[in-house]
Order: sequence, then C-alpha cells, then structure tokens
Amino acid sequence: MLTLEVNFSQHVIDDPKYISDEKMTTFIIVVDILVLGVFSVTGIVSNIINMIIFVKQVLKDSMTVGLFSLAFTDFSIATLELTFSCTYLASVICPWSSVDFWALNNITLTWSICALYLTSCWITAIISLERCFCVVYPFSVKQIFTRGRCVLLIIVVYTLHISAVLPVYLVEKMEWLPFDFQANNGSVTSIQQRWIYSIAFSESTQELDIIMDITAGLFLFITPQLIVLVCSVWMAIALKLSSTVRARKDGDDHAALKSSTKYSNLTRQEKKLIKMVLFVDVLQLACNVPRITVIIYYHVVFPGLDMALVKNFSTILWTCALVINTISCFSNSLGYYFLNSLYRNMFRNLF
Repeated sequence: MLTLEVNFSQHVIDDPKYISDEKMTTFIIVVDILVLGVFSVTGIVSNIINMIIFVKQVLKDSMTVGLFSLAFTDFSIATLELTFSCTYLASVICPWSSVDFWALNNITLTWSICALYLTSCWITAIISLERCFCVVYPFSVKQIFTRGRCVLLIIVVYTLHISAVLPVYLVEKMEWLPFDFQANNGSVTSIQQRWIYSIAFSESTQELDIIMDITAGLFLFITPQLIVLVCSVWMAIALKLSSTVRARKDGDDHAALKSSTKYSNLTRQEKKLIKMVLFVDVLQLACNVPRITVIIYYHVVFPGLDMALVKNFSTILWTCALVINTISCFSNSLGYYFLNSLYRNMFRNLF
C-alpha cells in the first residue's frame, strides 16, 4: 500500500526556531481551531448585538454612527477569523489536499484581517477624538463632528486601509507549484512530484513583507494608538480643570464637605466617561503590544529571517498575536455594558 510522508516545513534545520510538524498540528487543533474559533464566534454574536442596539438608537449622530461602524468592522474581523479557523480545520481533516491551506490563510485571509483591524483601530481613534472634543469644546463639538462628516471619514479610512494591502494580492499570488514528496511502497522508497496550489517565496515577496510591516504594521498601526492616548490625557486634564473651577464656585460648603469625606470634584457621569476611555485605551494597548512585538522581532532582532525556513515558528507567533487581537473585537461590549447605562438597558430589553 502506498503511503506518503509529508513534511510541510520543507526544511529540517537545527535551530531553536524550528517547530516540528507534529507539534504544529497540535498547536493548530488547540489554538487555531478551538481557541480562535470560540473567540471568533463570541465576537460575531457580541457585535451583532452591538449593531442591533446602535441601530435602535436610529444612528442619530456621529457618535452612534462611529460605534455602529466599529461594531460592523469587528463583526467582519471575527467572521474572517472564524473562516481562518475553519480553513485550518479543513487542513487537519484533509491533510493530502492539493490546496496549501497555510498559504490560503496567511495570504488571502490574514492580510484582509489586518486591513480590517487597522480600520477598527482608526475608527476607535475617531470615537476617542470626538469624546475628547465633547469635554474640551462642548459647545462646538456638534458642529465639528456631524453625521455626514463621520460617514465620509469612515469611508476614507476603509478605502485607505484596503488600498494599503492591495499590493500583497498583486505580488504574493497563489499558483500551482511542483513539490517533491517521499513515497514508501514496501521496501522501496521513491520521490514523487505533486502539484500544490500554494505560494512561491522569493526576494520580492520578502521585500514586500518588510514594506507592509513598516507601513501597515507599524505606522498605520501605532498612529491611532497615539491618537487615543493623547485624547485620553487631554480629556482627563480638561475634566480635572473644569471640576476645579466648579469646586471654587461652591465655596466654603464644598471645602467643608471635601475635608470631612472622600469627596471627588468629578461628577458621576464624568467618572464613567473617564473609565470608558481608559478601558478602551488599556484594551487596545494590551491587545496590540503582541502584534507590534512580533513585527519588531522579525525586523530588529532577526532581520532578514527566511519565513520559508521557519514557517511553523512564524505561524505560531502570528497566530498568538491574532488570537489576542480577537479579544478586542468582543471586549468592547463589556465596556459598553458596565459603563453605559443606556446600552445596558437596551441590552436587557433584547432578552
């Protein structure tokens, strides 16, 4: 009986970054299929609920439009990630398929997820900027952030990030390639050739990966994080200054109350606003640090690392970053529920 022994790593190297195919299969089943699959389904369900709630608010202003767009983008990310998990499930069920599921995931799906995730980060930055203006310039925020301008800005953000990843699909094309496999037929061992629908690594693909990591992976990725951080600090300072002014107007009664109790100048609504913004900041920072770390690892610690030689190791690093990014797609709902009474009431009315 003819049996094929396939090593999809293509290169067995004596390197700590080398991961055997047996270990990689276990990782795929546990992380790519089970963990990522559960997180993706959670993200899909939670963002469907978010979109329903925001639509019930009639998308009456730029804030609800921004929140709905964020929920729709996160829903799209979670849907693609579920497809990502299903594709790896197909690779386990059909190991002898003529389609390279690894290449299909890491070329077709991963870059699409990257574009949508960058879009999600920028929409979050727009929402944070509007919240900041609500505190700093409360009388002019409605004139600056209109629903029409918000829709136009979100369309521009989508167009920019989709265009940013188009070169990947133009250069890193999947095609039918010949691969040599070792075949055992009793005591006779021979090399057979099969055609696999995969991607051919070349200098041009490696150069493109470096350019994409610097532009999409660092610049377009870090910039919205800085915007969110600056807006949060600016808003917190403005709230503190406004509360100080109110405290001075309150006079001696306020001073007596402050000295006798643990009194805060900030109102309850202002405290919730700060908590909401801090929640978004910490969540995005925690979920984005692994991705940035992986990019720095490849281009600073090990520049010029050949992806084809350490494919399994590379897949593990990027998958871990992808799983952590998925958490941010459904964690926003927790912030909405616990820190927004209107959202909480509408959520309870749905069930």
